[in-house]
Amino acid sequence: MIRDLIKIENCLIVDSVEDWKAAIHKALEPLVKDGCCTDEYEQAVLKMTDELGPYYVLDEHMALIHASSEAGVSKTQLACTLLKEPVKFDEEKTNVRVLVALCATDSESHMDGIVAVSNIFGDPDNEQKILDATSPQEIYDLFVSSVDM
Repeated sequence: MIRDLIKIENCLIVDSVEDWKAAIHKALEPLVKDGCCTDEYEQAVLKMTDELGPYYVLDEHMALIHASSEAGVSKTQLACTLLKEPVKFDEEKTNVRVLVALCATDSESHMDGIVAVSNIFGDPDNEQKILDATSPQEIYDLFVSSVDM
């Protein structure tokens, strides 16, 4: 259930970050703080980015930050960070403002989260709603309601 995958306190609105590495850190921070994953998970994302590039940037505005479940994951959980100022992950993938961080203990438990992300970013109106959000509650409500669409 989506309500088990995302918490209001894991939804953040941040003015800006220094660079893409700081964006990844900020996106994963609530999950690390909550004990869902360790710093090892963040290091795995950074290592994969060095090897493959920003594989997790899914569209102009959104990145789905994730790595292997073997990299320090203890609980399946989502977090969503909205940046007021976009961050560049490379020259082509600019204007990323929404960072959805996902850590999963297996290949099944996070499927409601993937459905929510697909429903939000597959619909221009929903994507705009998240970009225009002014509170963590708005972000949370959009995730929860998107699974029922």
